[in-house]
Amino acid sequence: MATFADLNGTNSAQDSFGNATDFLGFVTVFRGIALLRQAFADRRAERAERLRMARELDSYSDRELGELGFSRADLPLIAAGTYQR
Repeated sequence: MATFADLNGTNSAQDSFGNATDFLGFVTVFRGIALLRQAFADRRAERAERLRMARELDSYSDRELGELGFSRADLPLIAAGTYQR
């Protein structure tokens, strides 16, 4: 019967660099979970920044927005990151 080390082509439970082998893909799964968590954290931080910017722009008067070249109708597009001049 073949052992796990035989299936990986090594004689031990380590690869050629001395790292533990990925038994049943657990390391890959945990790395994928870590990447997913980081992606969610990045999106959450980006959304918080857009909301902060939207609140700040909403606090400006119509005259101040006009001086910046925006109207109040542009604010949802700016906050969504889809505004184009």
